[in-house]
Amino acid sequence: MIIQQQKLMHTFDIIVIGKGLAGSAAAKYLSAATDNIAIIGPDEPEDYKDAIVFASHYDQARVQRMIGKDEVWTQLNTDSVKQYPEIEAASGIAFHQAVGCLYVNPYGMDDYLENVKSIADNFGLSFTRFDNGPALNNQFNDFDFPESSMGLLETAPAGLINPRLLIAAQLKICKNQGVQILNDTITGLSFKDGLFTAITADGKCISAKKVLLATGSFLNFNNLLTRKLSLKTKSEIILLAKMEAQEAQKLAQLPSLLYEIDENNTEGIYLIKPVRYPDGNYYLKMGCNIPEDLYFDNLQQVQHWFLHTDTSIFETRLKNALLQIMPNLAATDYHTKKCIISRTQHGRPYIGESMKPELFIAVGCNGYSAMCSDAIGYAAAQIILTGHYPTGYPEKAFEIIYQ
Repeated sequence: MIIQQQKLMHTFDIIVIGKGLAGSAAAKYLSAATDNIAIIGPDEPEDYKDAIVFASHYDQARVQRMIGKDEVWTQLNTDSVKQYPEIEAASGIAFHQAVGCLYVNPYGMDDYLENVKSIADNFGLSFTRFDNGPALNNQFNDFDFPESSMGLLETAPAGLINPRLLIAAQLKICKNQGVQILNDTITGLSFKDGLFTAITADGKCISAKKVLLATGSFLNFNNLLTRKLSLKTKSEIILLAKMEAQEAQKLAQLPSLLYEIDENNTEGIYLIKPVRYPDGNYYLKMGCNIPEDLYFDNLQQVQHWFLHTDTSIFETRLKNALLQIMPNLAATDYHTKKCIISRTQHGRPYIGESMKPELFIAVGCNGYSAMCSDAIGYAAAQIILTGHYPTGYPEKAFEIIYQ
């Protein structure tokens, strides 16, 4: 009975597996050029206990900067941001706040600050540089940076995006362009007689001539490739500082912060102004790396961490790190939240055709996907449609590397 139903299911020209930031963007661009497209992935779970996979885009705020750590990331950022007005207009969903982005290294000069002018000049981008902590603190008096600090400010369109709303906007455009949007988790992929068959967690089968895998940190864990990618999948813990609406309003123009601290207990802080979350409360968000972060080898480890690990034990440490930067923050409560990221071997996304013809990949965004996901999706769509990256990207920029 089930087999007969599976045989009657529609066969698509292209299916995108992964309904997150990159996948939704790719489906949008694919469906603008051709028909018979589907995108498949689980909706955000109401209860994590019901989830098979998890995502970092279950969130209200992610940093948006323009000048990346190299030319490729900067191209991805600028190409994405150029599309924001069109995405918001076409969907009717506003997801971007251009409050600026502040980069600070508390120890002084670093490679990014050394190279930023060259990159900015190449892309016609501007920034304001600060050569010491007092200059930064005078300009941004909600922060307290060490005297040795150096940094820079990018103004609009840098700032923040709401990843939940960005995905909702992309999927609304997809729907308007005829994309079939399916709420399923794919747990296997096979190929026979010129067709790929994606198998869902409840046993349904969905077929297509071409497939794009945009499954984020879970690509190596769900039987989607015959050979695993060189991809490190890592836990990350964020701190949410709750505050009253009046206090949040006082910080409404606070720029997003990238703070290159590297201490024994915290490394690579990012911080975003208070925004309203689905529970109706306002939270300031801070994330960072800590020595206790885990690297996962299989799906069961990820599921155990999300469902059973108590991250509240790190609350005091993260709170102290936050209050070092913002000693006058008037928060009423704090709690931790879990996140997951994946890192590639060369530090840029993997985008391209896999070793299996007509099976494509767009994953491994190294924690930067939210701010440039539209361009990642566009690059993946162009590879599928034309066999080439968009103009401006080197041939080896997104080379796929296997274990």
